[in-house]
Amino acid sequence: MATIKNSLTRLVRTPVKTALFFLLLSFTVALVCAGGSLWKLCGDNLQRFEEIFMTIGTVEQTPERTEQEAVWYADIEDYRYYNRAVYGETISPDVLDFEGAGYLSGPEQRAYYEALPLDYKFKDREGGLWQFMVVEASPMEDCVPAGPVKMELKNVLYSTYPPNVVYFYLCDHNNDSPEPLYADKTYVMALQDGFAHDWSENGAEAKFEYEPLEGPYSTQADAEGNRLPTDLTGNWIAEVTPGFYETKEGQEWLRFCEECVLRGSKHLTFPVTATEDLNLVMAFYSKQAYLTEGELLSEEDYQQGNKVCLISAAFARSNGFQVGDSLHLALRYANYAASANVGGGEGRLRADGGVYQVFEESDYTIKGIYDVGVGTVEGGWGYLLERNEVFIPTASIKNSNEDNIALYGRMKGYTTAFRIPNGSESIENYKRLWEAQGVDHVEITFYDGGYSKLEGGLKNMRTMSVILLTTGIVSAVCIVVFFCHLFIAKQKKQTAIERCLGMTRGQCARSLLAGVMVIALMGSAAGGFAGQFFAGSAAAQMAGVETFDTRFSNGEVQFNMEKSEEEMADQSADGSGIAKSAYLTQTDWRMSVVCAGLAFLFTMGMALLGIYQNLKEEPLALLAEAEK
Repeated sequence: MATIKNSLTRLVRTPVKTALFFLLLSFTVALVCAGGSLWKLCGDNLQRFEEIFMTIGTVEQTPERTEQEAVWYADIEDYRYYNRAVYGETISPDVLDFEGAGYLSGPEQRAYYEALPLDYKFKDREGGLWQFMVVEASPMEDCVPAGPVKMELKNVLYSTYPPNVVYFYLCDHNNDSPEPLYADKTYVMALQDGFAHDWSENGAEAKFEYEPLEGPYSTQADAEGNRLPTDLTGNWIAEVTPGFYETKEGQEWLRFCEECVLRGSKHLTFPVTATEDLNLVMAFYSKQAYLTEGELLSEEDYQQGNKVCLISAAFARSNGFQVGDSLHLALRYANYAASANVGGGEGRLRADGGVYQVFEESDYTIKGIYDVGVGTVEGGWGYLLERNEVFIPTASIKNSNEDNIALYGRMKGYTTAFRIPNGSESIENYKRLWEAQGVDHVEITFYDGGYSKLEGGLKNMRTMSVILLTTGIVSAVCIVVFFCHLFIAKQKKQTAIERCLGMTRGQCARSLLAGVMVIALMGSAAGGFAGQFFAGSAAAQMAGVETFDTRFSNGEVQFNMEKSEEEMADQSADGSGIAKSAYLTQTDWRMSVVCAGLAFLFTMGMALLGIYQNLKEEPLALLAEAEK
């Protein structure tokens, strides 16, 4: 005990040297601890963001030029002019399949399938639907339907709502030279809700009119997307003569009506979207669509093609469905040109004039129920979800749809997407490889939810932490070596005297080590606390500056669960989802303990090495060397 006391007394006798050793050691340990803590914190944040963020790219074929199109309007008896985009030949999504792309999922050009409505309910209340009908009618007098002409309804072949009138008005609204109609003839015609020319003058008493809509036509395509040849004209009107419905043209009109019934226009459509990854659907990626019950489709479902599905809350509510129930899906045809929200565009018949038959029919287990928020979806129209839209894994469709492709079109942002690894380097690498493909008129838009910005900030901080850590380690080594030399190696004379006075090697070692150990312990502890404080302050400042949009992460729910009321108040008032508390800001105190402990152990190791060098020599030799 007296030996240790004497060692500490020697430190007191050299206050400047002792204080300098303490301060410099504390400072360098603080650098090491701060650098180590920030380095680990950055690594934890990068790992966290890698788990909750994802990067997707949407693909769209762009027009080659625009041209002006003149459209005739019967109400003003003049043309209106619109700019119309002109596209070149449809580009296959196969151009996205190139070496080095590094896809995590996709690329896919999603199809939505029209399913038989069966007995499902698709709306809480009937009404407010688009009126479309196929009827037989005759004009009251010979006329040209360049404006509203009065027609006598003879027969209804199909109608969304049963017409409750004997007469109606017809106008070939967008035709500048319509064909004449004759009172002594009957015509079959496809009509849709039109525009009342005299609405501004007569209001509710205006002549409500119908306008032409395409008759029997087909847009069927093969598996490569090539339109199949057909002799269906799509003409909206045909004269009904004796035996008309036994002719080829008459049969086509009957099958046209049959197709209208199968489509279930009275109940709205029943779209089923097949995907390899729900995250490629912008509504789910942006969190405009979110899970309310059950589970989302899993990687196993996509890979194995499990017969599971995700349905909307509106559809579930209308039909009393719950998670785990069975949903019968009978798929008739695929539309590769549009999303279910846009819908339509496809011909109502096969190229040979026949009706599309069910090619895939099976029961699906409802795995989850989703709902849709009131916010907007990035990209707007087309990216929205349809009220009754059902999502299934693409691989769950076991039968080929090559004979049931009703429409194939160019890639659009809301139908074609892929996922790649996160990070600006991944995006830049993809862009570089894509440009090397030399494909024109294809635009790729990347969404990463701000990950690149966060990654850049974290990498900058990680670089700073490495600099701090390296500087601290180098400084600590130099300072420890220097002061161990001062406090131990230069005390050879003192060691020789003590040994000549009868002190053992152990007592001499304790005499030299005690003072250094006290300074090393205090300096390491002080540096550890200071480094932890500095790292915490730096992390808090980082989180206060950086922001990102949680709408495009797959961790918005988790974030909301972790936020305090103050943090939630920090979000933008417009509900955009911009959060300032995205970062993990709590530094790991264990990192500081480890760094400070290693600094202390290194100091003790250098001190013991110096003591060993002193004690391995004979006292008289040490005195002789000290005299020199």
